[in-house]
Amino acid sequence: MSPIGPPQAQDGPSGFDPGLEDPPVKFGVWGDSSVGSGVVGSSGRPGTTGPSGTTPGGAGTLGINQESQGVGVLGRADASTGTAVLGTSGQGTGVAGRSKGANPGVAGVSKDGDGVTGTSTAGNGVSGTSTAGNGVSGTSTAGNGVSGISAAGGTGVVAGSQSGKGLKADSVTGNGILGTSFDGIGILGQCGHTDSGGFGFGFSPNNAPGVMGTSFNGSGVHGFSFSSAGMRAIGNVGIVADGEPLAGDFRGDVQVTGALTQGGGGTHIDHPLDPENRFLDHAFVQSPEMKNVYDGTATLDDRGTATVQLPDWFDALNENVQYQLTAIGGPAPSLHISSPVEENRFAIAGGDPGQQVCWQVTGARRDAWARTHPVVADGKKEPEERGYYLHPEAHGQPAERAIARLRHPETVTRESRVEEAERV
Repeated sequence: MSPIGPPQAQDGPSGFDPGLEDPPVKFGVWGDSSVGSGVVGSSGRPGTTGPSGTTPGGAGTLGINQESQGVGVLGRADASTGTAVLGTSGQGTGVAGRSKGANPGVAGVSKDGDGVTGTSTAGNGVSGTSTAGNGVSGTSTAGNGVSGISAAGGTGVVAGSQSGKGLKADSVTGNGILGTSFDGIGILGQCGHTDSGGFGFGFSPNNAPGVMGTSFNGSGVHGFSFSSAGMRAIGNVGIVADGEPLAGDFRGDVQVTGALTQGGGGTHIDHPLDPENRFLDHAFVQSPEMKNVYDGTATLDDRGTATVQLPDWFDALNENVQYQLTAIGGPAPSLHISSPVEENRFAIAGGDPGQQVCWQVTGARRDAWARTHPVVADGKKEPEERGYYLHPEAHGQPAERAIARLRHPETVTRESRVEEAERV
């Protein structure tokens, strides 16, 4: 087989002149073509892979710059659909960039298109490794900072760093990082080591967040889904929220399948007499038992008696039943419960014929969930919780004595965010 020769020159120049650029472009090699590649390089020598990353063998195109702020290979696209650097591979890496200093392994800058685009049918679309700087850094004023696509089970973008950030993306108007998946996870974050968290937030070893979002005005983390959960959390505590004045704001119905404990509560509605200008608040009725309340009005028959029918599940749900009777229109000193609840009904007697009687019946829950989750009205704090409070400010104690801080020391409070932001 005859050896492969250099490519044939294409007809016609592209019209690009590096000397006319502002500032002028200094170059080691310049190739110009109106229809083909400006420079084409090929090599048959394979590279090697070691602990520090991939080492190129005979490079098809190799760019080296000895200056401290120089760039080995720089790709720039000025057209709206051009690509600054394009790497395509059937099974290997589309573009591999390695840096031993503080500069990026691969830097792509684009006016409208993608800064760096990597496409692979089996391997990684873009892979960047750095021992100090960013593995991959992409910046765009309109398009994607970094875009990676893989079609055969690979990863669209893989970035690793031993000390710097594995992946960093900045955008003025677009998304800093956009993760999209039809069946998998859009963005997956994992932490199993010490991490400062950024913005001066400190986390102890193995306690840094898998994903952390920080914003001074918008949402720190925003989740949206058409048909499933906008945000799903699984853990020893699924969600921990700390906010002022509200730790949570739910604009819709809330369903809780377990117990709901609170320091207090009630209803908060628009005032029925002046809904435009005022609110009306009522507190919940509290009890040391899981108590159910039923009430109504009965009209006594010509014998001064009445039978009240309760729901057909009353007996199955309630025990320790108690009664209250109030006569309307006149005294009824002999009014009484003549027959307690049996087969979901009770009887009233001792009133005047035709008299109306208001009744109230309460019962303590005895269903399966209530029996396995009884209310402990007077409970003791755990040894490590003693000296801490659910509401330290109500007892004249500092916020650091809150049980919530004790249970979740990794939680970044609003006050600490503001303090750290002012220092930065």
